[in-house]
Amino acid sequence: MVANPLVQLSANVQKFKFCSDGDCPLWALAGLHALSSLPAPLFRTLVQHVMEEQPDDGIMEILKDTSLCSRDESARAAAVIRWVVEQALSCSCAHAQLSRDLLVLGVPRALAAALADAADARRDAAHSHARNNGFMVNKITDVAATSGPEGTVDTYKLSLFTDDVFTGEQKKQDLLIEKTQATELLKELKKAYKRMEDVDD
Repeated sequence: MVANPLVQLSANVQKFKFCSDGDCPLWALAGLHALSSLPAPLFRTLVQHVMEEQPDDGIMEILKDTSLCSRDESARAAAVIRWVVEQALSCSCAHAQLSRDLLVLGVPRALAAALADAADARRDAAHSHARNNGFMVNKITDVAATSGPEGTVDTYKLSLFTDDVFTGEQKKQDLLIEKTQATELLKELKKAYKRMEDVDD
């Protein structure tokens, strides 16, 4: 039995710019490995469809003649594309660096270039939005953690419930994090809480 090269890579300590100079999550590795089987033109069509936030049924139509044609596989394909692009933008990962990172992870050159191009296409708008709107942390009213969705490995789905500081509108945001990240997050939160207690004293 031949081991999945992406899983083999994850066993080593790999650091990637688009992953905040950390490891690439196993669920994303699996998703990238599955997408790597797609022809480059079809993959570019898929990326464009996802980036334009077209209906998910269109993703199934694009993938209808592939091994990723089921609703679950289509959803996972869209999720990993969105994640890679959003990570590249949030980590200020340039085109060449993102391409190199993806190549190291075993993504074919043409597909890596398509994802890097997608990030570039959204970069100016993302930077403009950050400059014009800044960042606002809304009041967190509740947090819930459940097991990650089917098809992911060692993940939690973290749901954050917030109240908008301006409108009072209640919102829910779901984040997918690795269990190791959850452990580190808990440690940091405990450390921050201890420091706040020290200040109050």
